[in-house]
Amino acid sequence: MTEGLLKLEHFAHWLASGERGISSEAIVSHLTGQQVGRPWAGADHPWDPDDFYRCEMLLRAYPLARLAFPAMKSRSEVWARLVDAWDELVALGEEEVPGIFSGPARGRAPRMYARMRQIREGGSE
Repeated sequence: MTEGLLKLEHFAHWLASGERGISSEAIVSHLTGQQVGRPWAGADHPWDPDDFYRCEMLLRAYPLARLAFPAMKSRSEVWARLVDAWDELVALGEEEVPGIFSGPARGRAPRMYARMRQIREGGSE
């Protein structure tokens, strides 16, 4: 955790009341250079559409975080692949669950999950 591109205070509202998970906390930790949440010894990238949702909602709430988001590529090889495919995954999520990122709409996204797994495992299409 060495990036420190943004100040932790920038995320004050999210820290207090945002929907948080390991992967969204990893984004804030990496971009601020300060540990958020408990230290995680395992992989802290999004594993499923719910993890991805929390990350995308964080990025939508904090445009500066979205601008700094490419820095997540230096966190791990899996993060690098996910960052590169992020827009594709957003589009797939919106296709499978219309409104998933614009309101309370939540639902199953099996194709998105399968694509995330493929990306994590290092596969392309």
